[in-house]
Amino acid sequence: MLICLYILLILASLSGLLVLASIGIHRGRLKAETARKIVHAGMGVICLSFPLLFKSPVTVNILAGIAVASLLAVRLTPLRTTIGSSLFAVERISIGDLLFPISVAWLFSLADGKFTLYTIALLLLTLADTVGALAGSKYGKKIYYTFAGKKSVEGSLAFLATAFVCIAIPLYLTTNISLPTILTLACSVGLFATAVEGAAGSGLDNLLIPIGSFLLLDYHITLTGAELIFRISILLVILAVLVYTRKLHTLDGGAILTALIYTFAAATLGGLPCLLACLVVLIRHIIVQRKMPQHLIVSHTLAIIVAIAIPTLLWLTLGVKGILTNDSAQLGFICSLAMIISMLHAGTQKFLGYGSASLLTGISLSVLVLLSSLSLLSSQVSWKSTILLTLILTIPLSHSYYLWKRSRGDPDPTYWLKLCLLALLGTTPLLLIFL
Repeated sequence: MLICLYILLILASLSGLLVLASIGIHRGRLKAETARKIVHAGMGVICLSFPLLFKSPVTVNILAGIAVASLLAVRLTPLRTTIGSSLFAVERISIGDLLFPISVAWLFSLADGKFTLYTIALLLLTLADTVGALAGSKYGKKIYYTFAGKKSVEGSLAFLATAFVCIAIPLYLTTNISLPTILTLACSVGLFATAVEGAAGSGLDNLLIPIGSFLLLDYHITLTGAELIFRISILLVILAVLVYTRKLHTLDGGAILTALIYTFAAATLGGLPCLLACLVVLIRHIIVQRKMPQHLIVSHTLAIIVAIAIPTLLWLTLGVKGILTNDSAQLGFICSLAMIISMLHAGTQKFLGYGSASLLTGISLSVLVLLSSLSLLSSQVSWKSTILLTLILTIPLSHSYYLWKRSRGDPDPTYWLKLCLLALLGTTPLLLIFL
């Protein structure tokens, strides 16, 4: 009975928040974006009370289900322009309002007693995101463009500073972790969350920031100070390389931030061999863009990074779960990336209007990527067959991508999906060897 009362109180509080913000909009006292962020922050504050009110994730999941159904009803009915105006008056397309209750329920399920991490993740979702958005809209001068739209350096810096505080203070007050370790965690996870916020669009940051930050904290919180410093050093070096070479590559702001997340994940889960393989791909991209005629240079969004990340990080995930040994997972990552770099070369050939995929050059690039796996081969009984199969598969995959990709002048918004699907197809036979 008490649980039902809590649920009713929370739903009433959320409804009241929506109504008050909507009144503010209709009376001209609040701008749409400001009202939306006030609701966002208020919802987060209410959700911070969940560990005190509920013991079972089932209850929170039920509450999230009710919230999603209610928000859908508001979104799809005339209520959208009345009590829903605080969420839906913003012109851009977003599913963030629907993902918010889902991410809170997921967080509560993941927490399982780790409520300091739950609190931190929720503060990043609400407070840091709100401060960053409001600072960017009011003080943003230095603009960068991402798949998510227009962002400002000032807004991202405000998000980073707030994220640092949201991580450091709860850890300092509720744990016995040393201060240097806390500061290192706050820097690394804060930078990660800032990258996700800058890169993610359509409200996806409402899911990716809290869940990604929770998992990252949960994974790193048990590491020693030296290990943490090494990890954050890797993160900062990757960021420095991507920013320093920004005039040499054609990645937009969102792609740079996504590449930072991807490369950091590869280095964290796969170590130096996987990091070296990623650097080979980046160097190849820079060389190609330097040789590209000026009138043919195009900007690349985060879509291409996602296409590379899905089939390659799949291997490292299998290693983390213990399905594969770490060395096997790293070798699989590198082999997948070797196929992808050849397909990227074939795609460039098609874009430039050449009559073939230049398979020999593509295979040579694959070999360069595979060289980063040398330190792993001694632990792999079937490494020769794995490498050979990778090079054999590279040929039909690259040729298929060349044929499948549209010519220059014919827009191809699904090119990244084609690359991803072919890479997953090539990964499957390799997976059978390891399993």
